[in-house]
Amino acid sequence: MTIFKSSIALAAVTIITLGLVGTGGAQAETLRAAHSSNPGQSVYIYWDELAKRVNERAGGELEIKVFPSGQLGGDEQILRGMGSGTIHMGSNASSNMSIVSDAYSWGDLPFVFKSADGAQAAFNDPVVTEFIAEKMRKDANTVVLGHIEVGGFRVLINTKRQLKSPADVQGMKFRMLANPIDQALLSSWGASPVPMSWSETFVSIEQGIADGLQLQPQAILGFGFDKMIRHGTYTDTLMTVHVAQINADTWDGLSDEMKEIVQTASNEALEIANAADRADIERITAELSSKIDFYKPTEEEFAQWREAAMGIWDDFTGDMNPEILDRVQSVQN
Repeated sequence: MTIFKSSIALAAVTIITLGLVGTGGAQAETLRAAHSSNPGQSVYIYWDELAKRVNERAGGELEIKVFPSGQLGGDEQILRGMGSGTIHMGSNASSNMSIVSDAYSWGDLPFVFKSADGAQAAFNDPVVTEFIAEKMRKDANTVVLGHIEVGGFRVLINTKRQLKSPADVQGMKFRMLANPIDQALLSSWGASPVPMSWSETFVSIEQGIADGLQLQPQAILGFGFDKMIRHGTYTDTLMTVHVAQINADTWDGLSDEMKEIVQTASNEALEIANAADRADIERITAELSSKIDFYKPTEEEFAQWREAAMGIWDDFTGDMNPEILDRVQSVQN
């Protein structure tokens, strides 16, 4: 399988000295990696595999310590921590990257990706890769390590009723992502967007502050939303990946040997995590189907979802790099 990776970013590390390792008394550079995913999810697998490989191969010179499940905060806290260097490595949903950069803003457009393979083609394209690498270093002070698949297309899920077309969404409250495109998308379907951080989302749905959100099947199960969600609609509108990153100053300070070790480990971890993610989609959807009523729109209904969503493109594409947007679309054909 082709993996999501940056041709400029190789892999990750930043550095705090924790103590002595081995019998020779040499000090290891210990790198803190943070993410919000739980065991069994692709992001968790990626960081676990990356850390295991680096820790085995670095000969005590480097050690990666992973803080999973939001221990060091949600996407915004991790992003800002990586920018300042207080968190050395981490990953965040590309749909939340607008907190620090517009490098991925084109990826927030509805129906920009045709499939998981189409997304791979876009992220692996050298023109797109170079654009992302330059923007993220400049805007976020991070180097992109790669792109982790996280469940394919998001499903429109809610606690109240079956949604066959946008007309059924009227009057419902949906959690919106931290970007204006998502707000406009939900509004185009007639929903009332409710801004909230990821750490607040579960409780907000549970308490009825919001009626639903858009989420991949793996995340629905992995974060326990199946305990209260009862309806889901396949709109095939949005696909998010997790962007694995490292503080740029930390990366620049690594020796060529350590960069090579981390690069190889990252590439191997991406292969494993992305393969696991794809294998899980069908199994997890089947498991969720015993609790959640999933609906696949008819062609006529799907056209209504798409037409309403595509109507927001003109409001946002004027501020985007036209070459990149054209490239993303053309490489998927």
